[in-house]
Amino acid sequence: MNTKTDLQKNKSLIGIIIFSVLIVAILALSFFGIRNAYAEISTQLDIGDRGSEVTELQTYLATNANIYPEGLVTGYYGQLTKAAVERFQTSQGIVSQGTPATTGYGRVGPMTQASINAKLAGGGNTNTNSGDVYAPTIKSVNVNTDNNGASITWTASEASMGKVYYSTSPIRISNTFDATGRSSGEPVVSGTLAQHDGLARVTHTVNINNLASDTTYYYLVAVFDSSKNVSWTTPDSFRIN
Repeated sequence: MNTKTDLQKNKSLIGIIIFSVLIVAILALSFFGIRNAYAEISTQLDIGDRGSEVTELQTYLATNANIYPEGLVTGYYGQLTKAAVERFQTSQGIVSQGTPATTGYGRVGPMTQASINAKLAGGGNTNTNSGDVYAPTIKSVNVNTDNNGASITWTASEASMGKVYYSTSPIRISNTFDATGRSSGEPVVSGTLAQHDGLARVTHTVNINNLASDTTYYYLVAVFDSSKNVSWTTPDSFRIN
C-alpha cells in the first residue's frame, strides 16, 4: 500500500514539475517575443543578409498584413522581405522606384532604418501608430491619346487626390525628409502639373490638352490621401502622332 501511495505521489510531483516547466517556457517565449518586436534595428540591411537584425525587421513588418502579407519571420532577408520593405518605403514616401543599389528601394538604408526605429519607439506596431501612415496604391493606369491631347485614368485603393506631371523630357523626382526619415512634404517633380480639381476620389481622370503632334511626352501620376501620404507611379511615356 505504501509503495502505491509513493508512486502516486511521485507521478503527481512529476506532473507538477512538467507543468511548471511549460509555463516558464511559455512566459519566456512571450517575453522574448515582445522584446524582439520592440527592439531597435541597429544596422542597415539588404537582400541576402541573415541574423537577429533581419528577424527584428521581419517581426516589425509582419505587424501589418498590407505591408508583409506573408508574415514570415525567418531571419533571412529574401525576396519576400525585400517586397515588404518596398511597400513600407512607398507608404512612407521614402522611395517607390529604382533598385537597392541605385535608390535604396528594397533595402533598409539610413532613412528607412530611421523611419522604422522611430515607429518602434512609438509602440512597435504598424497598426497602432497614431494617424494614417499608409499611402494609397495606384492601379490600372491607362492613357488614351488623340491628335492634340491625352486622357490619363487610374484607380486608387482609397479616396485620394491625384496629380499628373508631364514633360517632353524624362520626369525627375526628388524628395525631402524629416529627422525620422519620413517624407516632410510632397515630392518635387519636374515638368508641368496638369490641371486638377483637388478632390479626393477613387477613380481619377486627368485630361491634358494642346499637346504638340509627333512628340513623345513623359508623365507621372501621384496620389495623396488626407494625411498627405503620397504614392507615385514609375515615370512612363506616351506619344502624340
